[in-house]
Amino acid sequence: MIGQRLSIALAALSIGFFPIAVIAQQAEFQDVAKILSRRCLHCHNDIDRDGDFSLQTEASVTDSGYIVPGDSEGSELLFAISSHDGEAPSMPKDADPISEKDRNLIAAWIDAGAIWPTDFALTDHVSDFDWWSFQPIVKPTIPKIAASDSRNPIDAFLAEKQIELGLKPSPIADRRTLIRRLTYDLTGLPPTPTQVQSFVNDPSGQAYEKLVERLLASQAYGERWARHWLDVVKYADTCGYDKDKLRPNAWPFRDYVIRSFNEDKPYGRFIQEQIAGDVLFPGEPDGLLALGFLAAGPWDFIGHVEVPESKIDGKVARNLDRDEMVSNTLNTFCSVTVQCARCHNHKFDPFTQEHYYSLQAVFAAVDRADRPFEADPQIEQRRDELEQVVVDVERELPSLDRALSDQDGERLKALDRQISQQKTKAGIRKSPEFGFHSQIVSTPDHAKWFEIDLGRPTEIHRIVLHPAHDDFAGIGSGFGFPLRYRVELFERADSDTPLQTIYDSSVDESNPGIEPVVLSVDGRAARVVRVTATKLAERRNDYIFAMAELEVFNSDGDNVAAKSKVRALDSIEAPVRWSKSNLVDSRWPRVTDVDAQRVLRLAQKERAQIWNRMNTPERQRRRELLNKRLNEARKELKSLPRGRLVYAATTSFQPQGNFKPTEGIPREIAVLHRGDIRQPTQTVGPGVLPLSADDEWKMHVDSESERRARLARWLSDPKHPLVWRSIVNRIWQHHFGEGIVSTPNDFGRMGSLPTHPKLLDWLAAEFRDGGQSLKQLHRLIVHSRAYRQISDDQPGNVEIDSDNQYLWRMNRRRLTAEEIRDSILSVSGQLNPKMGGPGFYLFELEKTEHSPHYEYHKFDPADRKSHRRSVYRFVVRSQPDPYMSTLDCADSSQSTPKRLETLTSLQALSLLNNRFNLEMAHRFAADLAQQCDLRGRQQEDPQRHRIQLAFERVTGRGPNDSELEQLSRYAERHGLANLCRLLFNLSEFIFID
Repeated sequence: MIGQRLSIALAALSIGFFPIAVIAQQAEFQDVAKILSRRCLHCHNDIDRDGDFSLQTEASVTDSGYIVPGDSEGSELLFAISSHDGEAPSMPKDADPISEKDRNLIAAWIDAGAIWPTDFALTDHVSDFDWWSFQPIVKPTIPKIAASDSRNPIDAFLAEKQIELGLKPSPIADRRTLIRRLTYDLTGLPPTPTQVQSFVNDPSGQAYEKLVERLLASQAYGERWARHWLDVVKYADTCGYDKDKLRPNAWPFRDYVIRSFNEDKPYGRFIQEQIAGDVLFPGEPDGLLALGFLAAGPWDFIGHVEVPESKIDGKVARNLDRDEMVSNTLNTFCSVTVQCARCHNHKFDPFTQEHYYSLQAVFAAVDRADRPFEADPQIEQRRDELEQVVVDVERELPSLDRALSDQDGERLKALDRQISQQKTKAGIRKSPEFGFHSQIVSTPDHAKWFEIDLGRPTEIHRIVLHPAHDDFAGIGSGFGFPLRYRVELFERADSDTPLQTIYDSSVDESNPGIEPVVLSVDGRAARVVRVTATKLAERRNDYIFAMAELEVFNSDGDNVAAKSKVRALDSIEAPVRWSKSNLVDSRWPRVTDVDAQRVLRLAQKERAQIWNRMNTPERQRRRELLNKRLNEARKELKSLPRGRLVYAATTSFQPQGNFKPTEGIPREIAVLHRGDIRQPTQTVGPGVLPLSADDEWKMHVDSESERRARLARWLSDPKHPLVWRSIVNRIWQHHFGEGIVSTPNDFGRMGSLPTHPKLLDWLAAEFRDGGQSLKQLHRLIVHSRAYRQISDDQPGNVEIDSDNQYLWRMNRRRLTAEEIRDSILSVSGQLNPKMGGPGFYLFELEKTEHSPHYEYHKFDPADRKSHRRSVYRFVVRSQPDPYMSTLDCADSSQSTPKRLETLTSLQALSLLNNRFNLEMAHRFAADLAQQCDLRGRQQEDPQRHRIQLAFERVTGRGPNDSELEQLSRYAERHGLANLCRLLFNLSEFIFID
């Protein structure tokens, strides 16, 4: 840091090595350095050199000629930052001018000789930790305010500020207002008329307390508060970007969040599960389901699947994917905008690019894909163990081969180069019929055979085996040719006893390429030629037997096997490429350059000899043991029952196009100059964020799992000042409409200051140290007098605090989009209470080759499957539901810690004319008629009773005589369904006092 480095230099200077004048010059440069770092260095550094000018080191400044020591007026730097003839300075470009005070400091420094400390280099300006949110949480003493009802500590803290400002708290709201407010806040649903009446008429002194406990125990509580969390973490059921592919297995994470809120999971555990649940809680389903957090945001299908990671666009996609994980984690849990350090050091907070990219390194091996999860913890634990065996063995096998090649590396490298060159020269010419291909097996020790029936006993003088060629897995020549094999002659087609064994290999043989293998025979007469593979060749993590052609020659040199009958133990039979009949069709791959092929065979032979010499019996046994262990693990993995899938963070998954798993091996992460993937600088290891100047923030671990585990523990550390303040501020905001800090995702210098810092710290400490129970935090808040106030304006208070920052009244709010839709379903009697499972569509899905089409206008709102709570709807990123968007639903492509609350004519039109509202109005009317009939009220005025019941459902109170008269006249003229449509538009329905 500039300040730290200069302070060290100044300390050394003060000891007496330099004259006092020089010390003064250095002190002056300290101020100049801060100005240059903050205002100039971003463009004028040794890498960018905008305008062919750098201000980073003494050498770059001297060489540029932009500064003339001793002559500020003659220095182009001063000219550029000064105004001329009333025009703004040309530098800094596209930014506010440098202040006159700072310009004068730079001029004075130049005039004094532009002294630059030896070996000093400017670095980007970084803020310090002298900011409220980085300070340790110390639980404040609860104020003793005699004038307040301070039985609840919240009220005592609020009253302290209100008294200071001359504010008077508002009266307590009536019970009808309180039950509507509380029921919506805790469950997102309206109370029924029966529930309202029961609460209003409850004579118990504990009526309110009983209401709070009933609502917190409701399963609807988790559905309500999970929605707030899903807004912040950018949850959706599609990927976003150009193709916006479906994520059919995202929903288990959504259900995990709902269940966690309902179970009142301790917040520290909730954090750890979402970052490293698979590591910290192995075998527990929630440990996997929670990892949907890291996969919740947008994902570039094209950049991952269609573009290789080796190309620039593929690198960009993966860089942005890690950025998404980093920003989602730090924004959500810490309320800091660390993503601002992707292109440069954070301009306002104490985070550098190195800090940011070290966080990327935590997720360097992680991708997003479907992964199985089990309800049975033992099965999941066994799956994890076996998958780790596969990773370990696949990592050791290549290292075993590398150790071999190191012994005679130079000659092997030369031979490899020669083999590669000769393969290119030799070339391959082949027909579409590749040959014979056995069924695939998991181990090499399966015996596979094929045989040629010549039709009658024939004298045989020569047998020729032609290897196959296929580029699958990069194998090429000799594809599927067995490591060990046996060639036998039989007298009859039904004989099990060989007449003669022509060849039987006892050791592994080198791949013959496509060089024919010629076997001489002594003229023995036989009818059947059988070739048995006794040790199969590897394909890719599996084993096969393949051959292009088998020729059998008689004494006249005729191939008597051509067009003969072929039998085999098994065959994949995928014509025209692979078929038993291809073995006798006189087609096999041939080289185009015979000389190159000869040189190739010699090089391959020499390489095989060197390799066999180095490959000691001990190493062979180790390799065989590893392969056996690998095959057994894969076999057992396949035998385990497959659980359901969740879209989550993972390092192992089924490859899809160019999207391939890391298998836990972290990618190399470098600091990117200006965030450009094409300009990597120094590589970095994993780390967290420093929370103080002397904080140890680097991780000294290699494994992918331990990196995430360390991050999870750091986030849930009781000493972490940001995490505990962040979550209590979020809960507070959703009860009062505004957080104690009004920027819930930004506790940095560009965010807002807390209105009640001592209250925030008291809540954070109380929550952290009291079991980390979110339900207990809700109890504390909703039992406060502040929460139970009326929302009416108080004239004397408005003049002092018109924005109600100090909560002298309750804040009125409009229902969210989900609350409006769910309330319409509820009061209409149509709400399906079914919880969990895949999301329901509010559109007709049309799948196309490029991307899905989400046709909302084709959806039938009468579909009963869609009459569930809105938290269970299938959320599309690129084409959000028009109805929900009109009502200010969150944009799932970005973190939405606080919903917009607008009032537009389009909202009124939607609530009046949307097909969903029209359908529900008709169903509401039908339900009212049915309910009234069931109650036997036909002898009275049934229409007025229906209207009264409808009004009670919508508003929580009965209509007065004037309202009932007006509503009755409207229903008589336009019908009950249209009246229900009108009731959906009442402010008393849409707003909560």
